Amino acid sequence: MLALLKSRAWQFLALLLAALLLWQSVGHLVALRAADKARADLATERAAAAAAAADTSERYRKLEGTYRENLDSITREAQHAQARDAADAAAARAVAGRLRDDLSDYLTRHRAAANARAAAGQCSPDNGALDLLAELQRRADERAGELARIADDARMRGLACERAYIAGRAMNEVMLGEQ
Repeated sequence: MLALLKSRAWQFLALLLAALLLWQSVGHLVALRAADKARADLATERAAAAAAAADTSERYRKLEGTYRENLDSITREAQHAQARDAADAAAARAVAGRLRDDLSDYLTRHRAAANARAAAGQCSPDNGALDLLAELQRRADERAGELARIADDARMRGLACERAYIAGRAMNEVMLGEQ
């Protein structure tokens, strides 16, 4: 009976070891499947993150392109405005030239009349005040033209800068709104 018990104990121990080995094998297979699932999930998450990053990058690229187009448009508009201002200034200079010519003609006529009166003995010609007035008018006109050019240029640059700032701020608001 002891021999039978010993043989049955070895059989029981062998069955117990076989059961433990089966348990370990099943546990190992479950762990391998869980690891495969984790790898697949990680790959899916990485692909989704890469797609989201590419999408975000493309949106920002388009947004920057729009911003650059806006800046180019603002620059073109500012250049056109400066060209218009330059044309207006040229027209104003032409008018000022005609006025100076008219003043010069008036002064010539006035001098001729004063010289004629002086030759007739009525009075002595004094053209100093008239010459001073003409010189003051000419210098004031030139300085006003310089100041107008400076003011127009500063105004155009300021407006272009303001529009560029507004475009940049709008781009930042869009970018912050997407986050």
